[in-house]
Amino acid sequence: MSSSPRLSNVAHDTTETLTADYVIAGGGSAGCVVARRLVDAGYSVILLEAGGDDRRAAVYVPAGSARLVGNADYDWKYETEPDPSRNGRTDNWPSGKVLGGGGSINGMIYLRGNPADYQRWVEQGATGWSFPEVLPYFLRAERNENGAGQFHSDRGLLGVSNLRVHHPFNKLFVDACAVAGIPRNDDFNGAAQEGVGYYQATQWKGLRCSAARGYLRPIRGHKNLRLLTRAFVDRIRVKAGVAEAVEFKHYGVSKVAVARREILLAAGTIGSPKILMLSGIGPRDELERQGISCVQELPGVGRNLQEHPGIMLSYDVHMRTMNVDAHSRWRFGMRALQFALLRRGPATSPISHVGAFFRTRPELPVFDAQIHFQPLGYEVTPDKVILAEANRVSLAVNVSRPQSRGTIRLRSAHPQDAPIIEHPLLGAEADVRTLIDGARIMRGIFNSPALREHVGKEYLPGEAVTSDEHWEAYVRAGSFAMYHPIGTCRMGAVDDPETVVDPELRVKNIRQLRVIDAAVMPSLPSCNTNGPTIMIAERAAALLTGI
Repeated sequence: MSSSPRLSNVAHDTTETLTADYVIAGGGSAGCVVARRLVDAGYSVILLEAGGDDRRAAVYVPAGSARLVGNADYDWKYETEPDPSRNGRTDNWPSGKVLGGGGSINGMIYLRGNPADYQRWVEQGATGWSFPEVLPYFLRAERNENGAGQFHSDRGLLGVSNLRVHHPFNKLFVDACAVAGIPRNDDFNGAAQEGVGYYQATQWKGLRCSAARGYLRPIRGHKNLRLLTRAFVDRIRVKAGVAEAVEFKHYGVSKVAVARREILLAAGTIGSPKILMLSGIGPRDELERQGISCVQELPGVGRNLQEHPGIMLSYDVHMRTMNVDAHSRWRFGMRALQFALLRRGPATSPISHVGAFFRTRPELPVFDAQIHFQPLGYEVTPDKVILAEANRVSLAVNVSRPQSRGTIRLRSAHPQDAPIIEHPLLGAEADVRTLIDGARIMRGIFNSPALREHVGKEYLPGEAVTSDEHWEAYVRAGSFAMYHPIGTCRMGAVDDPETVVDPELRVKNIRQLRVIDAAVMPSLPSCNTNGPTIMIAERAAALLTGI
């Protein structure tokens, strides 16, 4: 238990100065987790979130997620540079502009990955991050409605629940995948990840359970927590190799937050490297190009950007699907009443219902592709998700361990300017091949006897797409990011010039500064990334508190 002084507000010239034991820059999944654990341990915390409050129906009602992505009230909508691997296409990459960050606007799929993902981290220099070493932090976070066991906990703060909406096509699809040779799996977060089954979601009693809701909401108003939303970080002030304070604007007014102990950077894969570079920490040539004095040269800041590339398939079917209900006023009203009274039904739907982790070629030693299946039809455009009006089901196939890499760079030295995101999503031919092979397997399942009587025409990509050339053209024109960016402040050995933080998440050669979010991941886990991000934050909190 800390005996540090409580929060204090001290006048400093014309700029208000706030002081606490810890200052956390970023109130997303990681920032909310660490803020809660530090307050519980008796420390004072200033938590700075550039977005707004999360306590809104659009955030808490799960089915509202489709209306959050691409909505400037909730999403920073970062625009990528033209992608030469996809015919010069640009995309909007979502990033939560709200307390809870990506966990407040994402599709709520709860996954951890598998032991091989974390062994790869160790091989990349992240000693101490093998699966047996990180599993306790997954368990510390989790409150699973199915109860506790070897791989699960029911005592954490992150609600993890089974689906509270059911559709007959879900079972048809699971059965068809099993007939095609994909093994059934009742728990992707259990002993094995490979197989087909139902996803669990970060929900509790039918409502989204982001880190903001699960961790932070119960302590809002605590005397040791100073939470500021609409607090946009300009830079971290570093003096003589020590991170001392965070300069930020609160509703446009310049302020300073001083940390007695440490500054914790949790602005996400896009925001964290941007703040480091604005603070003079990063590639020297990049900083000098923007007229920023180099405080500490770290070439790896902004590099190693990774994303899961995906491609959509969709089919018209001979039964009513959830998107059609959404377009019907009276059915929508009935579903709204069902949600209001029972917290069940389509309004509780995460982005996907059924998942599968499978091998696109039988000779592969491990699975290399993932799917997200849902009993509704939608399309992913460069800037939003659009629901179809026909009875249609959809699935996205994505590469589990993509080989392509990108970068985050500064657009200017002005903090308000969005960074430059350069990522050739299909820059590796192997990733293109995996998407094509995975999509063909899924097409075969939809054309199989197990589903044939229930399926009408193929809407995407369309039956005319048959040859390798057709498929590659479709993939390059229609592929999209799965919204899982990681890696731009890579964790690893201190003598590796490409790493940014050491295995205890400390920024190299800068004291009292850590990065505690998805930016530190050395490589993508084979899963959606909110669960692993929360695990990293739990481990960061343990490193800070010793608990």
